[in-house]
Amino acid sequence: MPDDLWHVEVDEGQIKQAISNMIINAEQAMPQGGVIKIRAENIVIGSKDTLLLKEGKYIRIFIIDQGVGISKELFGKIFDPYFTTKQNRTGLGLTTAYSIIYKHHGLITVDSEPGAGTTFYIYLPASQKITADKKGVEREGAAKVKRKILVMDDEKMILELTYNILQSIGYEVELARDGKEAIELYRKAKETNGSFDVVIIDLTIPGGMGGREAIKELLKIDPHVKAIVSSGYSNDPIMADYETYGFKGVIAKPYSIQELRRAVSDVINGK
Repeated sequence: MPDDLWHVEVDEGQIKQAISNMIINAEQAMPQGGVIKIRAENIVIGSKDTLLLKEGKYIRIFIIDQGVGISKELFGKIFDPYFTTKQNRTGLGLTTAYSIIYKHHGLITVDSEPGAGTTFYIYLPASQKITADKKGVEREGAAKVKRKILVMDDEKMILELTYNILQSIGYEVELARDGKEAIELYRKAKETNGSFDVVIIDLTIPGGMGGREAIKELLKIDPHVKAIVSSGYSNDPIMADYETYGFKGVIAKPYSIQELRRAVSDVINGK
């Protein structure tokens, strides 16, 4: 790390999680062992750069492994939810890291060749301040009111995935495994003035209450409930005509980080 490396203003815990996830990914890519190198440098992004970043000063962090590498046709998929090339893995690590860096107005890119290792590049905007007043940053963050989201799904992996994405964006998240649990959590929150801003409901719960029944009960508790219906069955009539059933939004599984972010934002803002 160079002595003149620019400062950044970040949530330390979240950035630690993002980099830790990427180091774990690098380690898993080297089943026979190897070296992971990490370095950083200052970089200025100009108008001629092709990166999807605003012009300005950034720090660029390199995470370099000696692993099995990634084929170029997979570059566009490695940050997607559900995607993994490793057995017995959820594929959540890189997705969470990408979401955290995106939230900080940064970017993650990758360069790799099969059998020749992988380099991930993390770009974070440099602070305009020379030093950061840590206490001032903490007070500012504490003053912000976090939106609360309730997610109901019977699949543990999807719950973990959605939880990680939404939490990294800055939402408070609670989880339910079926409609009955979601209704009870919503009722308790309503009674204690801690209502949820958005509820994401899985349409089909084998052996339990799904979205069709749950939304009816939620509307009884709160006629203004902001619910998003989610399903992998895009041909279900509720997905095509969700407003008729009382939902405010719809998102088909599997969804990307951007699709989830947009669906929640649109419902909160009434779009």
